[in-house]
Amino acid sequence: MAWRGFAVAAALVLLAAMHPSAHEKFRIVGTVVRVQAAQLDVKAADGQTYEIDMDAKTRVTRNRKRVAASELKTGRSVVVDALGHDMFDLVAVEVQLAR
Repeated sequence: MAWRGFAVAAALVLLAAMHPSAHEKFRIVGTVVRVQAAQLDVKAADGQTYEIDMDAKTRVTRNRKRVAASELKTGRSVVVDALGHDMFDLVAVEVQLAR
């Protein structure tokens, strides 16, 4: 009996490890309208402005090469790949600057 319980617990741990988060993936294409230390506001093509959190893991790139976050400036075109529960709870994984 104890062996069966152990096997079920081990299976549940493996399943949890395979799906570490319940976050959805989002991509926002638009123009930077505001930059703060931990937040980027992007106006998308649909006219909506999205407030996207940034953390120490957020990568800022141009031409697939990492650049300093100071490259993020108002008016720049960006593609933001983010994770979140919905469009109002986003954390940027990568911010790609247009060339």
